Amino acid sequence: MKKKFLSAMLALSMVLGLTACGSNGGSGKGSEATTVSGETEAVEINGITYNKATDLTTDEIELTYFHFDQDETVQYLADRFMELYPNIKVNAVYENVATYNDTLLTLVNNQQTPDVVMFSDADFALSNMLVRDISGYWDSDPETQNLADTVNDCGLGCYETSARYAVPVKFFPGVMYVDLNVLEALNVEAPSRNWTWDEMIQLIKDCTVLDSPDGMAYYGCGYYNRLDSYYGIAAAQTIKGEFGFDGTDFDLGIWAVGEQQFSDLKLGGYIAPTTETQEMEDWMGDWEAWCGASGHVALFTEAFWTYQGTWATEAFDQYDLDIVPYVVPAVSEEDAATDHHTIATIDFGGVTTSCQYPREAYELLKFMSFGVDGWKTRIEAYNDESITNASGLALKYDVMPAPITKNEEVWDAYIDMYCAGMDDTHKDYWKEYFASCMQPIPYGWTSIAGYWNYCNEYFNSIGIHDLCDKGEAQAADYAVEATEKANYFHATAMLKYFGPSGYNVLSDEEIALYEGMVAEDGGSSTEQ
Repeated sequence: MKKKFLSAMLALSMVLGLTACGSNGGSGKGSEATTVSGETEAVEINGITYNKATDLTTDEIELTYFHFDQDETVQYLADRFMELYPNIKVNAVYENVATYNDTLLTLVNNQQTPDVVMFSDADFALSNMLVRDISGYWDSDPETQNLADTVNDCGLGCYETSARYAVPVKFFPGVMYVDLNVLEALNVEAPSRNWTWDEMIQLIKDCTVLDSPDGMAYYGCGYYNRLDSYYGIAAAQTIKGEFGFDGTDFDLGIWAVGEQQFSDLKLGGYIAPTTETQEMEDWMGDWEAWCGASGHVALFTEAFWTYQGTWATEAFDQYDLDIVPYVVPAVSEEDAATDHHTIATIDFGGVTTSCQYPREAYELLKFMSFGVDGWKTRIEAYNDESITNASGLALKYDVMPAPITKNEEVWDAYIDMYCAGMDDTHKDYWKEYFASCMQPIPYGWTSIAGYWNYCNEYFNSIGIHDLCDKGEAQAADYAVEATEKANYFHATAMLKYFGPSGYNVLSDEEIALYEGMVAEDGGSSTEQ
């Protein structure tokens, strides 16, 4: 497994109780509370009324927040947190995501472990026992009961245990973008807002016109994300993770349907050319062009941040686009008729196992992530376009997330900020979309133990995407073996991370279950 030696050293150092770097800077004691009292006092700053927790220490302490979030936004939040809690000094330390894990490991091995960390690779965080169980704080905190439904219903951040190791820090809902101008040009009716998966596939086909009158082909879909990941969540409400994961077992037979559909669309000529290909140069006359600027693509599987970061910027006013958001459709009509599980990008964070001030660190983590007070502060910063990143770009255009709280005051302010300058029709599109995306299911590497190991050591190594896209293989032919391998890697990780040699939180019944899965699905699998 990657960084096996460093991981072993890190796990050992945690057992020996490394001192957190934030803990060296303060001379006081943290609160000894193991729960959140819920008692607060109202404090007004810049016209915002905050609910300041009264169960934190009043001693001078220091906390370090290590992150790969948008740097200026986090510093703005840290400054406000310190204004709210003047006895707590916050060191907000940014690290580029490309070098994040290695740098964090170095800090730990140098006995400089931060108090609060972000992470996206669950296997990295759990195998190194980076984060502690914060269920005592979470379960007693009233705010945690007013988050997107799946956070608690599906145990996001619990990793199929009775403990909680992480909270959602950044939430980017899954979204399908539709260019209404393309539909109008092709005389194709806009789909229902409660559309189904099959209706989306049909739209892609209906909007592909290779011999268009204007001499430039229209394509039904331009992609950033493949459809198979979306389908694996959209197939049923019982699914809690990618590849048809139901909380215990995977079902790659579900994934195979979406994989094959997407590959068939590519083979059929329904998917727009990608950047830096000969096909792109032949189509748009520019090797480095992007289909999102063509005005000839109906639907995009782009990231949530693409709208504000690209299409909503002045640079794109020159293109004849009318981009509106649609919820990722469900497969069944019954699921599509109501709010349903949809894939999302969620980065997580936790309090480290060596943190000496866990109650205060939890409050900081909350402020930086799902907390109402933190989101009021974020929106204040996003509304002030004089506050920019290092490149001079206003913060709302720099990979801005969405709130994962359901607090109405936060959402009203967020929508007003997000939709500034839109007419009522387009604002209603966004309001309806935001209301429909609050049952997020994260990508597997952030939320399922063993998932990234599985992808690294098996799934990605067989090159299934390329094989299917070239018509050299059928996804269904791999479904049985891929399911067995996924279950094996997951069960092995659960035993390693949460069994007696790890966090030791599994029951005897759970240990027996996962040991049985390893024995049944191990086969020719290689030990992680």
